Amino acid sequence: MQSSRLFPFATIVAAATAIALTALPWMSLRPVGFDVSWNGLGMGGLAGVDDFAPAGRGWLVIAASIVAILAALISLMPAVQAQPVARLANAAAAVVCVLGAFVPVAVMIWPGWYSNNVLDQVGLVPFGTELGPSKAVLIPLTVVMLLTAALCAYSATDRGREERDVWSPLT
Repeated sequence: MQSSRLFPFATIVAAATAIALTALPWMSLRPVGFDVSWNGLGMGGLAGVDDFAPAGRGWLVIAASIVAILAALISLMPAVQAQPVARLANAAAAVVCVLGAFVPVAVMIWPGWYSNNVLDQVGLVPFGTELGPSKAVLIPLTVVMLLTAALCAYSATDRGREERDVWSPLT
C-alpha cells in the first residue's frame, strides 16, 4: 500500500489548478480596443458574442484533469485490492495529462485551431499578430498539466517492493 497520501492530494490540487486556468482568458480583443475576451472553454466575457466564439479546446484539458482527479481518488482508497487498479488508473491519467498538456501548446503554435476564425468573423484579420493567444495563461497551464502527469506517473509506480526491502525485526 502507498505509504504517503501526499501525492494523490497534490494530484488533486494540480488538476484543480489546471481546471481553474481554463476559466481564464485565452484570447482577448483588448489590444485593439474591444473589451471582449474568451476563456479556454470558448465562453465570452460579453453578452452577445456567442455568435462568434472560438472553439472550446479547454474542455480537453478539463477532461484530462478529471481523469487525474479520479485516479487520485482511487489511490486514496484504503483497500489493498484497490492498489493495482490505482496504479493502472494513475498510469492512464499520466498519459491523458501529457496529451492534455499538448492542448495549450497547440493553441500557442496554431492559434487558428482555437480561435476558429473569430478574427475573420469580426473583421480583425489585419490585427491577427497582436491578438494571439494569451501566453501568460497557456504556459502555466502547460506546466501544471505536465506536473499533474508527473504526479500521476509517480503514483503509478509500485513502491511496495521498496517498503518490503526495509529491514524490520518482524520480518
